[in-house]
Amino acid sequence: MMKKDELEDMFKDSFENFEADVNPGVWKNIQTGLKGAGLGLLGKMLMNKIGSNAIVAIVSSAAAVVATVLVMNGTSNQTKETTPQANSEPKIIVDTQKPSVDEIKDFLATDNNVSKQEVVVQSESNEKETKNTNGTLVIKKDKKAIEALLSDNNIASISSSCVGGAVPLIINLSNIGTGKINKWTFNDGTKPMTGANPVKYFDVPGLYTITLTSTSADGKTSVDSLKIEVTGNSSLPSMPAEFSPNGDGVNDVFVFQSKNIVNMSAKIYDRNGSVVYDYTGTDGKWDGKNKKGEKVKPGIYLYVILADGVDGKKYEQNGKINLTR
Repeated sequence: MMKKDELEDMFKDSFENFEADVNPGVWKNIQTGLKGAGLGLLGKMLMNKIGSNAIVAIVSSAAAVVATVLVMNGTSNQTKETTPQANSEPKIIVDTQKPSVDEIKDFLATDNNVSKQEVVVQSESNEKETKNTNGTLVIKKDKKAIEALLSDNNIASISSSCVGGAVPLIINLSNIGTGKINKWTFNDGTKPMTGANPVKYFDVPGLYTITLTSTSADGKTSVDSLKIEVTGNSSLPSMPAEFSPNGDGVNDVFVFQSKNIVNMSAKIYDRNGSVVYDYTGTDGKWDGKNKKGEKVKPGIYLYVILADGVDGKKYEQNGKINLTR
C-alpha cells in the first residue's frame, strides 16, 4: 500500500511544471460569454476553444490539491487525538469533623489492619496522610493523639436528665466519665456540689451554665460544661375573698399573690371609687390602712392588679376583697 508521503510526492511531481497553452482570444470570448450567454454558453466555448484534454487536466489538478489538503488535515487531527493527557493530581479529602467515641474506638481497633497497598506518611502536624490505590489522599489523626483526646474527654463528661424547662425545674446530673473527684458549680449564686450524681433545682427563670471539674485517679483534670435554659410560667393566682387585719396573727394582710412576675402595681378602691392604697413592686400586700397609715373601716373594697411576667406577657386581675376586724 502506498504511504501518505509517497502519494503527496506523486501529485507534486505530476503537476509541478504543468501549464496549459491558452490562446489570448479565448479570454476575450470568455468575457463576452459571461455578459451574454451565461454559464452554459461559457462551458461550450471552453470545450471548443481549449479542448477536452485541457479541461480534464485542470480538473485533475484541482482534485489533487483537495486530496492533499484532506490528507494533511486528517494527519493533524490524528496527532491532536493521540496527544498524551497530563496526569491529574490526586483528590485530597480532609476530614474536619470531630469523631464520635464509637468512631474513635473503631478506628483504634482497625488501625493495625491497614492494607499493605496503602502508603502512610507521618507529617509534622502529627497527622497521618494515607494514599489509597485509587489515588485519593485521606488524612487521619495520629493514633496517640486520638488516645490522648479520648482519655481527657472521658474524665469529665456531663449527662443531664434535661437541658431546660419551666420553673420549678429539677435536673438529675451525673458524670459518665472516669473522674473520681467531682466538683459541680452553678452561676445562679448557689453553693457548689460534689459527688458523681447530684440533683440541681432551679426556681428562677434564666439561662444558666453547669460546670463540672473532675480529677482522675492518676491526677489528671478535665472540665465539661452544659447550658440550661429555665423558662417561667407567669401568672396572677386567685386572690382571697377576705382578710381580717386585727393583729391576731391570722389572715392579717391581703397578699398580692403572683408567680414569676418581674413588676407589679396594685390599687385598692373604696365604694366611692377613691384610692385608699396603692403599691408598686413584686411582693405586695395590704394591711388594711390607707395612705396616711390610718385603719380603714370594715367593708367591701375593690382591687386592680397589673403585672409583667418573665415570659414577656402582661397580666391584669381585679376583684372584691371583704375587710373584717
